Amino acid sequence: TFHSFSKRCYRTSGSEVVRQGIFTMFSTCGIRAPAPSPSPTPSPPVGPGGRWAVIAAGSQGFFNYRHQADACHAYQIVRKSGIPAQNIILMMQDDVANSRENPLKGQLFNKPGDNVTDVYRGCNVDYSGKIVTAKLFLSVITGDTSGVPTNGKVLKSGPNDRVFINFVDHGGVGIVAFPNGPLLHAKDLSTALKTMQKKNMFKELLFYMEACESGSMFPGLTANGRIFAVTASNAKESSWGYYCPSNDTVNGKHMGTCLGDLFSISWMEDSDLAKMSMESIAEQVKRVTKRTFKSHVSTFGDVSFESEPIGNFELAQATKVASPLPDSNAGAVDIRDVPLHLAYAAWERAETKQQKQMAWNRLQTVVAARAADEQLFQKIVNRSCDRAGFGCDYGMIHGKHTIRDFECHRELAATLHESCPRRAHHDAGGWNAFNMKFSQTLVNLCESRTSLQKDLQDLEGIIRAACNDASKSAAGILVV
Repeated sequence: TFHSFSKRCYRTSGSEVVRQGIFTMFSTCGIRAPAPSPSPTPSPPVGPGGRWAVIAAGSQGFFNYRHQADACHAYQIVRKSGIPAQNIILMMQDDVANSRENPLKGQLFNKPGDNVTDVYRGCNVDYSGKIVTAKLFLSVITGDTSGVPTNGKVLKSGPNDRVFINFVDHGGVGIVAFPNGPLLHAKDLSTALKTMQKKNMFKELLFYMEACESGSMFPGLTANGRIFAVTASNAKESSWGYYCPSNDTVNGKHMGTCLGDLFSISWMEDSDLAKMSMESIAEQVKRVTKRTFKSHVSTFGDVSFESEPIGNFELAQATKVASPLPDSNAGAVDIRDVPLHLAYAAWERAETKQQKQMAWNRLQTVVAARAADEQLFQKIVNRSCDRAGFGCDYGMIHGKHTIRDFECHRELAATLHESCPRRAHHDAGGWNAFNMKFSQTLVNLCESRTSLQKDLQDLEGIIRAACNDASKSAAGILVV
């Protein structure tokens, strides 16, 4: 017992109840408890704020400028929030900023104008070049260190953390592209997200996806799975490029490409307005949906946390106030038509006779490549419908079956990627920005196998044969 009046301690055989009063004001009594056991060494913290971000751009080549500009802009937003660099993982080909085609070499801009921000400055790319694949992306988000280079970064988030994932690229029903290797299929993405759930890698996960038909990429999300996904389009339509020629002038120079994607610049420019601490996820989605009127922004999964501030994921502190969001959608181009639009704009802007001729040749090559892809898929359909009735061909090309047989579609999409000719040097395989719209045709074939009297092996054989035929004449229509 310690007596504060005499400042001495005395052993006692019993304990006293601590009371406040004239007779107890000088003493605090009780039996000393055993010394507490040493506390276990705490686990190392996951990082300030318990927030993580993974950003991926899935294309390469200067004509895809907008994807890497989107990705670096997203990086700037999450970095300014206070998320440490070690908690942000960015992957992209990183071949655009220093491309010989870039009028402002070493820089990337996500919007036109004078004195606009160079989003490439300070954009820390963790994975670049040939290692940027769908497999790498899945390894990163599931925390699988065996699937990345030695000492490569992976998501190390825990059950109390919030995770933000942003993917930007080309897509089709059930697929999105990567700059190298096979496509990422909806089935594999769904499996990866379930793995993250089983490993308790997040408290809440917010996923923004920019791609055509991106509304088809989240079939497995549930109402209580703690994952909320927002996509640039529904499962049946294209997304749109933005700030395209002639609305592509930066610091007095025509960039000759689209600077952003409509959905992506909508959410990022909204984030730049410095309302992050007040605006909820639902409010941002509402604002972005209004601006992205060229396609139908769609949401999937668990909406239980959509009332939380968007700053819990993207930004926790205000940045400098940006200009209000514009109402104009000038410079918006359907993603399927971006290569054609850029080639035509280059021809229009060409000044010398030689430049005109080169631009004209490129434009004709783009037109020929589109026609060749249309013929390829028509041939696949014709051969698949050889035992079916009248109208089969039209139905397979123009129908909009919902994807249910994911395994069949995944196999056919992989076969086409591996077997068909590349239409441009920046294509990773047989798929490209234009022909990914025909991923819907493969869905239609898979969902109609009974009426077509074809099994999976039959359809794979038909695709390989059609691709082989197309490859014989592809050399002359390779877009450079």
